[in-house]
Amino acid sequence: MINEFVMVPIIVGIIFFSVVSVFRIIFDYQLRRKMIQMGHVDQNSVAILNQKRNSRLDSLKWGLIILFAGIGFVIISIPSIEIDSPLPFGIMSICIAVGFLLYFAISKRVPESESAEKERAKLV
Repeated sequence: MINEFVMVPIIVGIIFFSVVSVFRIIFDYQLRRKMIQMGHVDQNSVAILNQKRNSRLDSLKWGLIILFAGIGFVIISIPSIEIDSPLPFGIMSICIAVGFLLYFAISKRVPESESAEKERAKLV
């Protein structure tokens, strides 16, 4: 059976990211609607509103964060580490930060090729 120490953060994380996703969708819709109602729609704002996120990079980011959080949980489960000490929090923070830094390093390379393709599309 899965330890309660592991299940609580997983459940809290799922609920948190679900709520954030719903609020993000609602606020994006309201922003678009208000911009249209106020007449702030020109070519630049339409281009900004129509920008698509790179879902591959978003998936990569969350995959890396979850992977390194899992690695942190594995390290914490070593029997000699006391759960009551601040050490597990430091281990988790470091592991998640490494996941973010790895994502940052990978994402720095990807947009350059995508922006070059967008520039070529504008010229055509």
